[in-house]
Amino acid sequence: MSDSRTEYERLRRATKWSVAGGALLPWVGLFWTATAPGPPPPWQLVVAAVAAAVFTVVYWRAASLTVAGTHARTEVIVTGVLALLIFVMTREPEFAGVMTALGWAALAGLHVSRSTAVVMTLIATGACAAFQPYGVVFYAVTISMVVWLNRFQFWFWTVVKAALDGRDAQAKLAVTEERLRFSRDLHDVVGHSLSAIAVKSELAARLASGPAAEEMMEVRRLARESLKEIRSVVRGYRTIDLNAELRSVRAVMEAAGISCALELPEAALSDEMSTLLAWLVRESSTNVLRHSAATRCRIRVASSDGQVELTVSNDHPKPPRSTAGSGLAGMSERVAALGGVLTAGQNDGEFTVRARIPA
Repeated sequence: MSDSRTEYERLRRATKWSVAGGALLPWVGLFWTATAPGPPPPWQLVVAAVAAAVFTVVYWRAASLTVAGTHARTEVIVTGVLALLIFVMTREPEFAGVMTALGWAALAGLHVSRSTAVVMTLIATGACAAFQPYGVVFYAVTISMVVWLNRFQFWFWTVVKAALDGRDAQAKLAVTEERLRFSRDLHDVVGHSLSAIAVKSELAARLASGPAAEEMMEVRRLARESLKEIRSVVRGYRTIDLNAELRSVRAVMEAAGISCALELPEAALSDEMSTLLAWLVRESSTNVLRHSAATRCRIRVASSDGQVELTVSNDHPKPPRSTAGSGLAGMSERVAALGGVLTAGQNDGEFTVRARIPA
């Protein structure tokens, strides 16, 4: 494993433990509450402890989902209900409820916008201060620090993750480009030579007689078989996996700060169609990166009524150039070769490339 990946894993673990650390706060609060003067009745402490146990399990799951890049909305709601239950069961003294509210705010703050996080911080501070008015400053500072430090840690993690994913995607794209260049050169150079050998040997066989003619026909046969095998190899090199290409493109987009949504058909596509669509997606995404200030991009592949349609749209396109680029022209030619039509243009602040190809 490379040094960058080792540091990546360390940062991922550190972020997960940072996010999951709030799961321990209810237990700190319960211990504090149980040992403080005038603790609540034992049955209330038991209910609070059970709620804290469930809170810890759900909180850990939420932390794992969050670091994995999945929204944990259900887990945030469940932990919020459990935090409220602990708050009610330990109102006198209120330490357990306050600590649980602090842990919940640290988790919930990762799944909302900045403005909502500010509102959430104020609400959590107000709820804590309602039970202990003289500690409002302490609660405000503590909750703010926990929520925003957690958000900063998670933001830093997402930036590093996007950068590494983007670098890996670019490396895969570079390998694919080299494969295509190699297949093109192999077909042009070796294929042309083998075709010439086949034609020349056939001519020599006609001019010769006896065993010499038979040997030249054998040379012709071997040349044509070799040419067939070369074309088969080239075809394999030129076949591009559409799903892998889409994942790579999305990683590159997100590394550049562009939100990328994908929509794919359920039905499988032929190798020829997948290769063409993958090439169109690559060219279109290159246009998005070079010729726009996009913040979001949508790539949709749909199959219906005997046609396959690819749509790539992005916001904030740059003004059109006076001369058309070669990228769109090349895409149009490839789509037309299969009987399809490609259109491109701006509409309502978005630039859309749409290709319709007979399935």
